[in-house]
Amino acid sequence: MRWGVRQFPGMPGGGRIFLAAMVVVVVGAGVSAAAAARSNGFRDDFATLDSSRWVVSSRPFGYGTLDPSNVAVANGQLGIRLPAGTRDGGEMRTRSLYGFGTYRALMKLANAPSSLTAFFLYKRPDYQQEIDIELFNDPSGKVMFSTWSGGSTTPTHTVTTQLPFDPTTSYHEYAIDYRSGSVRFLVDGTPMQSWSSGVPRSSMYLYLNAWFPSWLAGQAPTGDRYTYADWIEYTSG
Repeated sequence: MRWGVRQFPGMPGGGRIFLAAMVVVVVGAGVSAAAAARSNGFRDDFATLDSSRWVVSSRPFGYGTLDPSNVAVANGQLGIRLPAGTRDGGEMRTRSLYGFGTYRALMKLANAPSSLTAFFLYKRPDYQQEIDIELFNDPSGKVMFSTWSGGSTTPTHTVTTQLPFDPTTSYHEYAIDYRSGSVRFLVDGTPMQSWSSGVPRSSMYLYLNAWFPSWLAGQAPTGDRYTYADWIEYTSG
C-alpha cells in the first residue's frame, strides 16, 4: 500500500498526516477463526496508520460516502473527518478477525448533529453477528448498545440511553467486553448495559466509523468536524 502526506487544518497541532493513497481490498473469508484465536491482542497508540492492522473503507454508506481521505493519523491520534458541507465520513476495520475479549477505545466525538460514531464488531453475512456501540455526535450524550445474532433483520437486543457527559468536549473510554454467551458495554470503566442471551459466538472484525445514517436528519456540518481516537486496544480473554 502506498502512503501520502496531507494537512488537515482541524487536526490537533496542525501536524503532518499520513493518508492511504490507495484503498486496500477488503479481506475475505480466508482468515480463519483459528488464526484469530491465536491472537494475543493489540494496542494501537496511532504513531502511524498501520496498514498491516487496519483496512480503510471506500463505499457508499448512509447519506454519503465513506472516503479513505477522511481517515488520518497525526500527533499520536486517529482522526475521522466529517467534511464541511457534505454528509461523507470515514471508516476503518481490522485486517484480522478477533474473538472473545475486551475491546476498548479512548475517543472524543465530532460535534456534528445527525451523524454517529460507531465502535463495533461485525462479520458478514448481515444480521448474523454484530455487537455495536453507536454514539450520537452531538452534546446530548445519547448512545445505543445493540447485538445481532441468528439472521433476524431486527437486533436481538438494543437499548438507547444517556451518557453522563457531553462526549464532544473531552476523551472518554468506550468498551465492549465480549464473552462466550454474554456481552457487557462499559463507559469509563462503568458498566452501562449487559446481555447473556442473543449474543453472537463468532470471531469478528473490529470497526470504527463516523457517518451520516439515513434514519437521521442528514444535516451537513458547516465546518470540518472530527471524531478522534487516542488509542484502541483489544485484550484476548
